[in-house]
Formats: sequence, structure tokens, C-alpha cells
Amino acid sequence: MLINRRTFLAGSAASLGLTNLAMAQSPKRALPIIPLTDLTNGISRRLSLNLQNAAHDFGTGVSSQTYGINNSYLGPVLRVKQGQTLPFDISNNIGDITTLHWHGLHIPGAVDGGPHQEIAHGEVWSPDVPIRQRASMNWFHSHTHGKTAQQTHKGLAGVLLVEDEASLDADLPKTYGVDDFTLVLQDKSFNSKGQMAYNLSEEVFEDGFLGDTFVVNGAIAPLTQGLPRGLVRLRILNACNARFLELSMQTGAMTVIASDGGFLASPVEVSSILMSPGERYEVLLDTRVAATNTLNVTSEAEGFFADLLGRDKTTSLIEFSTTATEGFSGAMPTHLANLEPPRASDVKRTRDFQLNMDMGEDLAALAIAWDNFCGDAGAMGINGQPMKMDRIDEKVAKGVPEIWRISVDDQLHPFHIHGCSFRILRQNGTPPPAYAEGWKDMVHVEEGWSEVLVSFDHAAPEDAPYMYHCHILEHEDCGMMGQFTVS
Repeated sequence: MLINRRTFLAGSAASLGLTNLAMAQSPKRALPIIPLTDLTNGISRRLSLNLQNAAHDFGTGVSSQTYGINNSYLGPVLRVKQGQTLPFDISNNIGDITTLHWHGLHIPGAVDGGPHQEIAHGEVWSPDVPIRQRASMNWFHSHTHGKTAQQTHKGLAGVLLVEDEASLDADLPKTYGVDDFTLVLQDKSFNSKGQMAYNLSEEVFEDGFLGDTFVVNGAIAPLTQGLPRGLVRLRILNACNARFLELSMQTGAMTVIASDGGFLASPVEVSSILMSPGERYEVLLDTRVAATNTLNVTSEAEGFFADLLGRDKTTSLIEFSTTATEGFSGAMPTHLANLEPPRASDVKRTRDFQLNMDMGEDLAALAIAWDNFCGDAGAMGINGQPMKMDRIDEKVAKGVPEIWRISVDDQLHPFHIHGCSFRILRQNGTPPPAYAEGWKDMVHVEEGWSEVLVSFDHAAPEDAPYMYHCHILEHEDCGMMGQFTVS
């Protein structure tokens, strides 16, 4: 769903790569279930997360050099409970400076894991992270200034599920790996040897990295998964660096029950959902509708094939089959959460942010001069300013509602704000779709303004500010980011 397309050769190579690797997948493999660390019954020790170099086979038969968090690729799914404090010990053994940001958590700036909380190689960062928010699907990933894209793409990412009393008591599927699945969606490219490749170019800096092969939970799609009869819950994260994904089922509708920041007021039945990089949605499927079904992704055809065919490209991610096992037999819910409509009438402060694609730096020269990051991160910016670690761009009062308005000068961009959840008032100049009317920390913008109603409950001082930025990770690395304090 990106506006800028690749050249003829890049578009042709991408399509060929997707076809060849998909053919290498036969017979299809089972969906990998990411290891779960369930802490909802209590925490008896400090929680060790080891950021490490590893080797991982995505399904090509050849291992790629990756990063992992306690795993060969990606991190565990952490399941925690509102009211807990998570005592982490995060060890950096990747051979480079890194960070670990808790995307979606409402936590103080000092433990947010942004670019100011760097972890040197061989060192341990030990934040105590308070969980005070409602049930929601969140994630954690590298946020190293100038290197976020490369480190996250290589595997420094994981999922953090927050539960509360209401979600634990809810009449919903919740047996992990049986009727409750966490899906991490990414796009990758692989070289002629079948190894993961991430190579920067002017086009990658400009459009963000767009891989030619879809991967789910670290395995090349399409995959297969048997499901019990009844309702099944899919918790979905778009962990792509830059690609927007439109998800749909081959047969029947998707019922959206939650967005980034928690449950919707009531389920929303849709034919498809559009997910920007960094977004999360939870959906329910009724496996009694069809004996087999497929989760599909549609992304805009690029380059030559877009001009030739003039249509989007749909790919199968997971092929589901309904087994004879009886699963969750409850009815589709009619009410999920008490969610008041956003109230913007009492807001006294509105802030405007324009995302700037061109700050005068030569992207081609940067791609040649620098290996895995965007020079001094000065090629792009917000409000005419590229990101600077020693400059505070905004000062915000704690607990005071504000409207933030975001616009762009080119392309389609996802926008993320740290330390909060917000409500979308307008997205691309119009009201958001019903499935995006709940609590969010991501909004996208291409035309007109996107407006969000936001306030912050925690402090973020000048030495540990929050970030706001484009969540196309290469754009973030190239300077499309700002920082703000809350006091």
C-alpha cells in the first residue's frame, strides 16, 4: 500500500524471488508457535532477556545470520498482568550498541527503552517496568538511533501481551497455541544462497525496506495450521520495516475485537483490515464457517508488474484447516469494553507535525557511505528539523489532553507516539474506520491531516524523553523523529 514503487528491475526481481522461495517451501510447513513466557500467576525472579547473535533457517534450507532474544530469531511472547512490575535484566551480546523499546506501554521515559537508554555490548540494562494499563497487545524492539531498521529486521523484536482482570475473565479463546495465536508478520528478501539479505540503497532509504517474501513467526509463508471447531483468536503484529498490509480471509469476514491499546467497545466485522508497520489488531475467526480457510495479505504490486497488471498482489500467509477437536464453543461477543467517545471540546493545545521526506541530504551517497544506518540521521525530519539527540522538540504537561495533528509532504507514513495510547479523531482527513476507533498508538497519514487526542500519565525528563516518529524504520533512522518531555 506504499505510494512510491520500485524500478522495473527491482519490481521484476521481487516477484521472481517471491515465486522461487514459495516453490522451495513445498510441502508447506506448520506455523511456528513462538515460545510463551506466562507471568500472569506471579513473578519470582528477575526476567532475563539475552540479545544475541544467532543462526536461523527461515525455510530455505540454509541458515541466515540473525539476532534473537532468548531464541535464534525474535524474542518470546511475554504474557503479563496489569499491576505487576517486570524486573528485567537485558543482556546485550550482539557486538554493537543497542536498546530495547517497549512499544505501546504507558511507562516513564526512564524505562521506555528509547535511544537514550543505550546498552553497550557486554553490558546489562535492568529496568523495572511497571504495568498499569488495560489489557492490550504490545511489542518490544530495538530503538537504537540510526540503527533501528537493521537491528529490528535482523531479529530484535518480541511481543508483550498485557492482561487484566476483565480480559482474563472474558468469554474469549485464550489457550495459547490452540485457539489463541500470536502472529508476527514481516517481509524479507533472500539472496541466491537462500540467506536473509538486508542491503541499503537510495530506494530503501526513500521507500523503506520492502522485502519480496512474507514471513510469519520467522518462517516463510504460506504455512499451515489446524484449528479446533469454534472461535479462534488471532493477535496480529505488523512487524515489517515499511510495508503496509491489507489482511483478509479467503472465506468469510474477520471480526476485530482489539486494536493497539486494547479492546474495542464491541466487535467490528470487516472484509479486510489495513495494518501499517507497528500496528496490532486482534481478530476472531469462526472455524465452523468453512472446513478450510486462508489468511491472505494484499500489498501493492510494484514496478513493472504494477504498470502491466494494474492491480494489487494477494499472497497466502496461513492455510487453516478445521480439525475434529471441539474448541471454544462460546458465542461471538456483543460487548467488549466501556469505551467513551473521544472528547476534544476541552482541549486547549493543538500541536502540528509535518513529516519531511527531503532535508537536502543525498540518499544515494548515504547508502554508499554508510553500511546499515542513515549517516548522521539528517536526511529527513519533522517540522523542518532532523532528529537530534541533544534537542528537545516539545514540552508537554502531564495529564493534560492535547490534539496532535500530523501531515506529510510526500508518501504514506505511519506515525507512533511513545508512552501513551490515543484516540484517532481523523485519519487522512476523514474519521477512522470503525476497527481503529479504540485505543491506538499508531496512526497513518498521506493526504490532509491525521488528528489524535492524546495525554500522558508518566514523566519523561530531558535525559530520558519520549519519541514521536514515522514507523517506517528507515525513515526514523534518517531523522524523521522528534523527542519530547512530559512533566
